[in-house]
Amino acid sequence: MQKKTNLKIRIIPSILVDNYQVIKSKQFSDYRTFGNLTQVVELFSRRLVDELVILDIESSKKKIPIDSRILKLMTLNSLIPITYGGGIKTLYDIENCLFTGCEKIILNAVLYENPRFLSEAVKSFGSQSITVSIDVRLVNKEYKIFNHSNNKFELTNLFDFLKVCQDSSCGEIVINSVDKDGMMTGYDLDLISNVRNYIDRPLVINGGCGKPNDIKDAIDKGADACMAASIFYFTRYSYADIKDFLSKENLNVRI
Repeated sequence: MQKKTNLKIRIIPSILVDNYQVIKSKQFSDYRTFGNLTQVVELFSRRLVDELVILDIESSKKKIPIDSRILKLMTLNSLIPITYGGGIKTLYDIENCLFTGCEKIILNAVLYENPRFLSEAVKSFGSQSITVSIDVRLVNKEYKIFNHSNNKFELTNLFDFLKVCQDSSCGEIVINSVDKDGMMTGYDLDLISNVRNYIDRPLVINGGCGKPNDIKDAIDKGADACMAASIFYFTRYSYADIKDFLSKENLNVRI
């Protein structure tokens, strides 16, 4: 197993946005609307979460330019670090996000269209600003890269692509399990183990969290941070409840 980072464990709420509305999916479909973007960001900001990831699927799936108004709504009066993804195509897009107040940006589908873009982004803005996100599905016992922007599988082997990401020195890698998305049955622990054995970049897992113990299981398997959404919308657990549980389990979380 590759060595994990020594950073404190982060619990990261993720927000999907479509036309200024917060939505939630199951297995990247069956979208439901949950409220206004500004109100949800303000709520998480008041709870002082470790970090907030906001993904604009309208810009990503419809391949339209980034809406700078969304960037301003995200960062206005926010007290927490914000990471943004969705529709980023150029170095100017990254500059615009960081200038508006985002701490980091997420690159996903653009990297399949322009493989050199990752190294260019890292060179221009530094590793700490660039996160790679990879959507994965299990097909015939093999993990395959799923491109959410066109709903197709990439021919690129997952582990070959992970090597490209690691060699480009991106800041961290987010692995999204499409099969687990919104199901609340726990993270894909085998997926975590397989990826952890292959990289020494900080590893963030997403998809499947339904209770605090799911996060503990993911950390025990090698994740450095856990993204989640459904647990905050559909369960009784507050952000403080989750942190309290993990602290009592002697995990190195931010308090």
